[in-house]
Amino acid sequence: MKNPENVAPFVEASQIITELKDRANDILSSVLSTDLSAITINGKGNFPYYWQDPSNLKFNKKTYDWISSNLRANTEPVQLDQVFTNYFIDAFSKVNYSLSVEDTAVLNDAHTRATDQQMALLNAWVAAYNTLPPATDTMQPIDIIMDKIATEWANPATTLYQIQKSDNLDALLNKTPASGKPIIPVLANYLDALGATISLQNNVTMNNGYLSKALKNVQNPKKENGGLLLNDDSILPAFQVTTPLSDILNGLKNTAQTAQIDMEVSRESESKFRVSVEGKTGFSIPIFDFFTLGIGGNANYFSEDIAISKNSIKISMMFTGVTLVNFGPTDFNIASNMYWAWFDPIRKAQINSRDKEEEKHISGYKFSPDPGMKFNAEGPFGLLNGVAISNYPTVEITVTGEDYKSIQKTFEQSTSATLSFLGIPLASVKESTYSSSYSVDQSKSTIKITLSPPPSLVAGNNRDSIAWVLGAIVDYPAEVGDDVELLDNEELVAKGAYPNYQLYKDNFGTTYCSVKKVKSHAVGATWVSECLAAHPGTSPAGKPWTSPKQSGVIWP
Repeated sequence: MKNPENVAPFVEASQIITELKDRANDILSSVLSTDLSAITINGKGNFPYYWQDPSNLKFNKKTYDWISSNLRANTEPVQLDQVFTNYFIDAFSKVNYSLSVEDTAVLNDAHTRATDQQMALLNAWVAAYNTLPPATDTMQPIDIIMDKIATEWANPATTLYQIQKSDNLDALLNKTPASGKPIIPVLANYLDALGATISLQNNVTMNNGYLSKALKNVQNPKKENGGLLLNDDSILPAFQVTTPLSDILNGLKNTAQTAQIDMEVSRESESKFRVSVEGKTGFSIPIFDFFTLGIGGNANYFSEDIAISKNSIKISMMFTGVTLVNFGPTDFNIASNMYWAWFDPIRKAQINSRDKEEEKHISGYKFSPDPGMKFNAEGPFGLLNGVAISNYPTVEITVTGEDYKSIQKTFEQSTSATLSFLGIPLASVKESTYSSSYSVDQSKSTIKITLSPPPSLVAGNNRDSIAWVLGAIVDYPAEVGDDVELLDNEELVAKGAYPNYQLYKDNFGTTYCSVKKVKSHAVGATWVSECLAAHPGTSPAGKPWTSPKQSGVIWP
């Protein structure tokens, strides 16, 4: 189905989409970890929920394009905009890990004392591989060599600190190629020469190495680094839908779970309606931007024959099968160097680079140069982590007025109709039409018309199936709030990259923590939903968080 190319109807009708969002919040309260936000449906259209192509089991590109969009800055209700990973690359490529001037002096002194061992390591590398790796903006050849050994010659990946303390390097560096065997004892001598400053060297080398790998994964996605294969055979940075397709379809089939809105419509002028939602103060909207009904060869039947000044009009819309779908970017995994989404360095860089003079005395992630980007709702660095969806609506139009008999005659002669709502076609001639039925109360000069969506718009089961979006879970993943937790330097590597423990605090002040580390943000969101469902009457108090340490009530 075609979706609108502009957003004007949604801006004018914000009362309607806010009401739908509120209805979805009520229905899904037991599984939501945060309240839904109202969303404007623009050129991206409604949600293509059939995320797995049934013909080849690959990820549906239509779904990917939708969930990988960023949020347009400064919009309320929120709007999808462009490609989120473009903004991620812009910000993430400007993050590096560097030491304070004090720590730099300590490490430089250690390097001076370990010059012979460092030269021996570089020479051993050249003897094995003929050349040194080229330096980058953030890493010298010695750093690149040590990072490669720690992350690619060990499974699971290790650190310089662990290499220095190891009693069995053959077991720790279990993926060392034959050509690299002579290098290992030379590396051990160098790390021993660094002594207690190994933690400083480890933080510089390993954190910049992780940054480099995550950036490479998002800039050059491929199967080997976790890139996602789509059904057009392209490979793009991985996003995932964590709600199984079967759960989505079963949810949409549950037509008893319904969001309903009631509206009163009057003719304000030749070109505009006046619409009141649930008895609230009305708003003005162009007639074709609100609702159209075509029947009997007249595409404008609603505006020309029903919604005229002498008739009283009420419209009820029932959005059945209200269902929550969770999704999001796939988080960078330090242990495997797979995937890409790693937001903690950006958050910490914002904190550490706030004051350029203070920045000199901080060891940690920093911006160089500053990306000039806002990471809250005022900027473009936001995305969705889920949506509340439903089937396309069943519409009831109640008309009271002297024209009810002529309206009855029209519907006697034709049982199918084409509709649009807020600029979105609900059915079209090329695809399928709504079916119509009616009932008449002559004593009240009233006719009630019921317009039901075609079967293809109720839990459709093909890759082009689209669901109505009632509300969205909004996330600004690099936003720095008042509750930011700054960890000590030795914990910087562990914090912010999955796997990590998922935690949240409920409305009674109880903190719940996952029993195991979750592998991604999306998996963590699913855990929060399940934990809330297991504790009826509770709701989240603030935004969930992750930590490398367990605390609170461990569930399940």
